[in-house]
Amino acid sequence: MTTDDEVAADLAAFVGEELVALQTRAKSSRQLGWWLEDEADSLAHDLLVKGFAEHRPEDAVLSEEGTDTSARLSSARAWIVDPLDGSNGFGSGGDDWAVHVALTVDGEATAAAVSVPGLGEVFSTARPQPATVTSSPLVVVTGRSRSWIDGPPVAMALGATLETCGSAGVKAMLVVLGEADVYVHASPLYEWDVCAPVAVAESAGLVACAPDGSRLQFNNRRPVVPGIVVTRPELVDRVVSALNVTT
Repeated sequence: MTTDDEVAADLAAFVGEELVALQTRAKSSRQLGWWLEDEADSLAHDLLVKGFAEHRPEDAVLSEEGTDTSARLSSARAWIVDPLDGSNGFGSGGDDWAVHVALTVDGEATAAAVSVPGLGEVFSTARPQPATVTSSPLVVVTGRSRSWIDGPPVAMALGATLETCGSAGVKAMLVVLGEADVYVHASPLYEWDVCAPVAVAESAGLVACAPDGSRLQFNNRRPVVPGIVVTRPELVDRVVSALNVTT
């Protein structure tokens, strides 16, 4: 029987491959932009919904591209997915995007996968890989919209350099790979933005928490979390302290 971890990994990988094919065709015909974003969002969502109907028909599903209903709140098992995290980057022909697939059980992120074709990897709780430690200087990564808010105080506290990119999944997986040491976003995010990255990061031995250091809970009535920090255990207290000084 296919495990939940394998379902997450297989679906994320398959959808990632289909999106790469779609983007390649669009590039060759020069059809980039909002049309491609909409087409990709719809395609990825439909493929995931079909996959869940086949492999986990009894489970609830919360998708960024779907219609949310209160039915998921009474389900102990709910899949929380972002079919295409980083739509703008995808639509412009870039590789700064990811596919997020995560299962929550009683509000805890458990089985999950993040497909990042631009990095050539599917990161998964089915095949957890220990996070890599980089050499100095440390690197803090945040979103472009947060580069002047969250990033500077954390980078200053750690004596780190600051980098930005668009997709939450990509940023979190850069920490798993050791290409960054901290991912921080200290303002609210939708659950589908971070649920899969949280589970994958934790399976790699990293800490994935709220900006105040508390544990993130999912499948809430309003599917929003207060933000996210992904880093190594030995850095988390310094990151949280730097954020709390600025809030």
